[in-house]
Amino acid sequence: MHVDIEGATQIARLAAEFDWTWAVDDLEPFCAQAGWELVELRHAGGSIRTNFHVSRPTANMFGRQHRMDSISILVTDLADDATPMTVVRPLLVEGFTNLDVALTALLGTATSAEPEATIRWDLPKAVITLNRGVSAIHLHLKSPGYQAWADKPEPEYEDEYED
Repeated sequence: MHVDIEGATQIARLAAEFDWTWAVDDLEPFCAQAGWELVELRHAGGSIRTNFHVSRPTANMFGRQHRMDSISILVTDLADDATPMTVVRPLLVEGFTNLDVALTALLGTATSAEPEATIRWDLPKAVITLNRGVSAIHLHLKSPGYQAWADKPEPEYEDEYED
């Protein structure tokens, strides 16, 4: 399983320095600077072809109402369904560790981390998250506004009846 550490660090650097407004209009200039191709722009997102050296060089943009919320990028090969998890998991763990080291060297200490699966850097222009899934590792670029909204705790429902 190939992990494109160089591609991931280049995109993290670009995302950290890019002059985001997080409007859909940012997508084409970002893709152009990254050397990516915007394949399709839809009402609630878009499909992107990256230049990463992985089995599926793709990314997806998610958003609504002319606003981008996040871009999700495959930074590893996608594991084949026929490959046993006992083979895939150690490769993903090793790749995730190597990506963590490279991104930490670039972005500094992570803002937060969930045990083994997600690491996050809250930067002024973008929130960058590394996530190890079951069959691949994704790098997510998120709008700080969207991340703040997503971080809000769910409202607690008060009991209708009080004793």
